[in-house]
Amino acid sequence: MNIEQLYYIVEAAETGSLKAAAQKQNITLPALSQAITKLEKELNIELFHRSRNGSYPTEEGQRLIDIAAQVLVKLQEFKDEAENYTNTLKGEIKIATFPGPMEVLVELITAFRQEYPFIRASIEENNSQTILEKVYQHEVDIGLLIYTDNDIKKNKHLVFNKLIDGHMIVAVNKNSALAKEEIITEVQLENQPIILYNDHCIINFIKDFDFLANNMEILFTTNNVETIRYALEKNTAINIGFDYSFETVTGLSNNDEYVTINFAEPLYKTYYFGYVYPKNKALSRISKEFINRLNKALTE
Repeated sequence: MNIEQLYYIVEAAETGSLKAAAQKQNITLPALSQAITKLEKELNIELFHRSRNGSYPTEEGQRLIDIAAQVLVKLQEFKDEAENYTNTLKGEIKIATFPGPMEVLVELITAFRQEYPFIRASIEENNSQTILEKVYQHEVDIGLLIYTDNDIKKNKHLVFNKLIDGHMIVAVNKNSALAKEEIITEVQLENQPIILYNDHCIINFIKDFDFLANNMEILFTTNNVETIRYALEKNTAINIGFDYSFETVTGLSNNDEYVTINFAEPLYKTYYFGYVYPKNKALSRISKEFINRLNKALTE
């Protein structure tokens, strides 16, 4: 038995496919399959049911795979503890983020690299549902996103940690008839042209508007914040989105051409902005240090 075999069986269980596991572990399918078969023979236990539709753990296999995942977490902790004595950080951190904290992230990464020049970092911007998938597939180490209690319930294989609370708001041009309102009700959105950032939290929020089911004019959804900014400045549509975006996103924040308004109860719901990582993969020392600095930057 070796450590690589533990990685293989955990990956195969997560993906439900030996082929996908081999791709993610950067080895050939025959090599991965042979390594798992060798481990099964060594343990004298069948770890996976194999079929044309994929591979999934046996009952006994799942129990052993769960333990293997815990072993790999402890192994990462062991490596991190060893690094503590070297007084340096090295390695790679991959981050996927919801539009908003990009400027903060760039500043943090720049300072991080100056202090620890052996660190490599990559940052990509995406919507929350894509970020969740990338974290689950181990394509990134940390996901920074908007999420709800329902996301936590649906993604039990991930660890969610809140950084700040947030609320859904309405953004309207300063010359809009709605701009003078202190709060927005569901009825006031009837027949208003609306554009939305294509994120599942925002889309699900809109779906809860029972009254507007047949009276809401959604012009389109987009992943381009510049499109939202342009529509607001030209007063061609209003936007429903996350308040944090209008506080931090370049182009949306500090813009005098439009105003943001809170929803009235019960639409004034709390959402979370935070980070997420796989439950079966411990955060590296690099990731922990970066999160500590990010948390400090957001709360100052």
